[in-house]
Amino acid sequence: MSKTYKYRKSIVIGHKPDGTQIRKVIRSDSKKDFDAQCRYYEALHAKGVDISKKGLTVEEWSWLWLATYKKGHVGAAQYRNLEILIRKHICPALGFMQLRDVKQLHVQRFINDLEVKSKSQLIKIRGTLKQIFEQAYNNNKVESNPVRGIILPEANEKHRRALTKSEEHTLLQVCQTHRGGLWVRLMLQCGLRRGETIPLRWGDIDFENGIITIDKAVEFVTLKNKATVKQTKTKAGTRKIPIPPDLLADLKAKRKGDNDLIFTNRDGSMMSQQKIRLLWANVKREWDIAMGATLYRNKIITHALDQEISPHYLRHTYASSLRRQGFDLKTAQYLLGHEDVRTTANIYTHIEDHDIIATRDAMFGSKKKQYRILKRRKKGDPSVTPLSEKSGQKREKAAKCLENADSNIITFPTQKVM
Repeated sequence: MSKTYKYRKSIVIGHKPDGTQIRKVIRSDSKKDFDAQCRYYEALHAKGVDISKKGLTVEEWSWLWLATYKKGHVGAAQYRNLEILIRKHICPALGFMQLRDVKQLHVQRFINDLEVKSKSQLIKIRGTLKQIFEQAYNNNKVESNPVRGIILPEANEKHRRALTKSEEHTLLQVCQTHRGGLWVRLMLQCGLRRGETIPLRWGDIDFENGIITIDKAVEFVTLKNKATVKQTKTKAGTRKIPIPPDLLADLKAKRKGDNDLIFTNRDGSMMSQQKIRLLWANVKREWDIAMGATLYRNKIITHALDQEISPHYLRHTYASSLRRQGFDLKTAQYLLGHEDVRTTANIYTHIEDHDIIATRDAMFGSKKKQYRILKRRKKGDPSVTPLSEKSGQKREKAAKCLENADSNIITFPTQKVM
């Protein structure tokens, strides 16, 4: 006896050579699934696509590829991101096509028409699609990989930056009283990833030597679920990091049992991703207000803080601080937990506006000082050191500082918070 489904509908999916309709019967016990299937096949028919012929579609192969080649081989978060790319971008544009019918022209048009803002997102979509067709080629499903040679259109690339001195100073002020202050400072002053802060326990801190051990992280399968503890992002992520004295003192004042989590919900459980997002949003709001945001009925109507700033900006600030203090690339790579030194180098070679200003001041003195010297020189003051000689002295002093920075001793001067 055949099963009786709650929802059933017959729709046209093509035509035979004599004009006779080819119909597909959609059956499901789920109203949501049934409606989705109906919309999908009706949309294909409206586009004039004959899906009655045999052969795998891009959509069918994409999900088969994901389940076969990625499930169990990548982390839960990465698997979820691949699902989103397939469902949101690839399937709506190419999913209805027969796998063997996709040509480079189709893929290039698809990439050109993508409504995404960042270059990194375009690279992820192209990379995913390339893997999908590469495995199709390896399984003799297509004659060649149509994604090879695809050119990415121009797109805005968002570069994370280090916080300005004003932003960093104000944030540290907010952290003194905010419940998320220690959490933020571990990212800012120790360079921890957000996922590395959540599973931290008090026993991970060596209070006697002022060192914190990072050997685990968390991942989230969905946006609101509980954190799942795993190993660090890479083997290089397992590391020991020196803690600045002021932060160490504040951590010591809050210290609990070695097995207790440092950051928890009110009931002592590990924080979920939703809780973390809310905590960051609250810190960012207080930070924004402290920077001078305009309020109306307790709602921010004019922001004073860059709204693109995310927790990863704090880690970027830490990396830039290491560079400014003169630490070598290998030391910075270890402290940041980067597997590839090129990742560290990208931060070390990223020069920001305040770096240029600092360089100018080191070479010629501040703008105010330059103005005073020029004023005295115009008056004919003989005690004024010639600009060329002064610049030479500055460069010689800077070179000596860099020589001293080659020491293997890592020092972190206490950051004074007003």
